[in-house]
Amino acid sequence: MKIVQIVPRLPPYTDGVGDYSILLANQLSKDYGIVTHFLVFKPGNKTEPIVAGFPVTGIPAHTPEALLSVLPADIEAIILQYSNYPYLQNKWDAPFWLATALEMAVKQRNIKSIVMFHELPTLKFKKLNFLHPIQSLVSRRLAKIATTVLTNSDRFQKVLGGWLQHPVTCIPNFSAIGEPNEQVPPLSDRTRRMIVFGGNDRTRVYQNYLTGLLYSCQALGIEEICDIGKPLNLQTSDFPGLRLVQMGFQPAEAIRELMLNSLAGFFDYSRFPGTLGKSSVFAAFCAHGLVPISSCYNPSESDGLEMHEHYLVPDRFLQNLSLTQLQTVANNSHKWYMNHNIRQNTQVFASYIQGATSAAKRNKI
Repeated sequence: MKIVQIVPRLPPYTDGVGDYSILLANQLSKDYGIVTHFLVFKPGNKTEPIVAGFPVTGIPAHTPEALLSVLPADIEAIILQYSNYPYLQNKWDAPFWLATALEMAVKQRNIKSIVMFHELPTLKFKKLNFLHPIQSLVSRRLAKIATTVLTNSDRFQKVLGGWLQHPVTCIPNFSAIGEPNEQVPPLSDRTRRMIVFGGNDRTRVYQNYLTGLLYSCQALGIEEICDIGKPLNLQTSDFPGLRLVQMGFQPAEAIRELMLNSLAGFFDYSRFPGTLGKSSVFAAFCAHGLVPISSCYNPSESDGLEMHEHYLVPDRFLQNLSLTQLQTVANNSHKWYMNHNIRQNTQVFASYIQGATSAAKRNKI
């Protein structure tokens, strides 16, 4: 069986949705014999015709006709990996053409379409967040066109379900750097190292939550902070008593190995309250058995995540935890993750691609 995944960008460009899609394609091929052909919305001059063993074609223009012109003839399904902002050409844009293209493809080819909503478009005014009135029209239309709608957030699930008037499947994100090939070692066997990993959210850790990071290191007896990602030119003088290692970009395998030998991971997801289950950085920490430390409380109980049970924050509670108690938090977060790891997520996609759309499959994992 052959399918298409429509994505914003693929490696070597940095794009979380692209990383997600490649891992999904690998697992679909390995477990179900489903082969992916990628269509890339924003191909650049570094985009290769083959990525991770899968064929890649750039969409030559942002029109329905252009997308249909590069849609392979022998596919049986389309997965649109949709996070609205990468599909915008400017901040005033709304990609209505993409919805038209998907509708035309489904009708002309008589194929299944799955839209995975990684985001819903929002506007922010002071402390208020609300749906973008224009861009959400595109999201609503995509949802109504799709054979199947998926999302990674309980909050998005409720909105999408309201639009469609039927249940929508929610599958929290898996780790975008992959998962360990070996058993996760206990904290007692690990180095007293703190991992700070990611993109823009990682930058905000140092800009807005440095005090919380340093406090967490002191409370947990951390000796080294390892920063992974785009170089930020951090000053070692801002990290008294700690060894700061700025590693820059690293291959996924090296990051996984480092995480398996580290005690904790610090992250900031405060921009997205109530949606911690969609954080791929948090997912990576959970998958590798670290103690996840959030910059602040994130009200994500609806995603099955409780503060002090699945993650910690820089508060007084942190000072009094034994290694056994820290291990309990790491175990809880790892167990939560394993219910929707790469294999579990892929199974959900495969069931819809292959037509298993029973009511049971629509229930939230």
